[in-house]
Amino acid sequence: MRFVYSGCLFFTLIVSSCSSPTQDNQPNVYYDIAGYVKRQIADLTARKPLVNKQVRINEKTSRQDTRDVNWSRELELFAQADINKPALRSSYQITRPDSLTYQYTLKQSEENLTVRSLRVQLDSATRQPRRIEAVLQTDNPLYSSERHVVMESGAVGRNQWQMRQYKVFGFQKLPYFDKNEFAVEGMVQPLKP
Repeated sequence: MRFVYSGCLFFTLIVSSCSSPTQDNQPNVYYDIAGYVKRQIADLTARKPLVNKQVRINEKTSRQDTRDVNWSRELELFAQADINKPALRSSYQITRPDSLTYQYTLKQSEENLTVRSLRVQLDSATRQPRRIEAVLQTDNPLYSSERHVVMESGAVGRNQWQMRQYKVFGFQKLPYFDKNEFAVEGMVQPLKP
């Protein structure tokens, strides 16, 4: 019995090692937004820069200066704008208005996807994202929402590139309730060398 079990386990390992590589190992079709956002989250979490933050929900506005920011949560919508998933490989039309700009627009046949458009503008010297813009929409029987996200980055010091400003604005609408509009804007203060 032990021999049969060992033989089955060995056979399973052999078959699984011979299977074709997964689609996750394929090169990206679109610009790697997820990788850039993850690097920014790690860097900002480690450095804890001062952030001038303003939040508006409908007509109420609040402002604060803080170093205590959960960057994973703060930049979550930027991470959600990642379209480099195997299932989305042919869902977006790619245009290049110039050599430094990538524009991805959702094809009409894919109307159920959340990310409607994504635009990445690179810096001419560093080839790092200078500006990232995306539009995310959700429309279902429970609620509808639209979120616009904008991230601006630039050089800090000689060899560092970091996010300088981010904006998230849009609305959420529940059936039988008024539309709630929101806007969040953060200015990241550079650390002094």
